[in-house]
Amino acid sequence: MIQVKAGENTGGREAIHRLMAAYDFKSRQQLCDHLGASKSTMANRYLRDSFPAEWVIQCALETGVSLLWLTTGQGEPGSNIDPKKNINSVNFSRVKPLSELVSPEIDKATLNGGLLVDAGKAIIDSSILPSDSSNLLLVSTSGDSYLIDRNQTPPVNGTWLVDIDGIKSIVKLTRLPGNRLVVHQDDSSFECELDDIEVIGRALKIIKSL
Repeated sequence: MIQVKAGENTGGREAIHRLMAAYDFKSRQQLCDHLGASKSTMANRYLRDSFPAEWVIQCALETGVSLLWLTTGQGEPGSNIDPKKNINSVNFSRVKPLSELVSPEIDKATLNGGLLVDAGKAIIDSSILPSDSSNLLLVSTSGDSYLIDRNQTPPVNGTWLVDIDGIKSIVKLTRLPGNRLVVHQDDSSFECELDDIEVIGRALKIIKSL
C-alpha cells in the first residue's frame, strides 16, 4: 500500500519539476505562462518549497498524468513520461485548458417564430454534457431550452430540431417502416417521408423553465 502524508506543505520544488515534465516545458517561465501565475508567485513557491496543490490538480486534469506521481513522485506517470527527465512525450497541442474541461463553451441560439438566431456562446457544466459529442447547440425557446447534438442523423424516435419548409421547430419524431416519419408538434401530428424534412439535430437534454 502506498501511503501519502497529509498536512505537509513541502515538496514544492520537486512537484514543480514534475509539472514541467508533464507539460514538456523546459523552463519555469513556460509553466508560469500556462498556469497564469506571476514570476513572483512561482519564485516564492520554489524558494519556500511550498506545495502547489492547485497546479498539480490542474495538470492532472489537463494531461492525464498520474496525480499520485505529480504529488509524490511515487508510481508511474502514466503518460509515457520518463520520471528521471524533465521532458516527456505529451503532445501539448492536444492539452485542453482546465476551463474547457470543467465548463466548456458551446454554441447557443434562440428559436423564435420559426427562425434560429445565433446567440453567441453558452457555458455548460461538463458533468451534464455527453463525453462523445462535439457539435452541440443550446437552443432556447420561449419556454424551455434544448441541448441539441447536431451529429445525430438520421432520426430515430425522440425529440429533434428540424426544418420544415424553411421553418425551424422542436418536434417529436416516430420512425416508421419504409423511411417514413410521424411528426408530433404541440397538439397536432402528421406523417411524411424522411426526405420531406431536414433534420438538424437530436435533443439530448431538455432544461425546463419553472
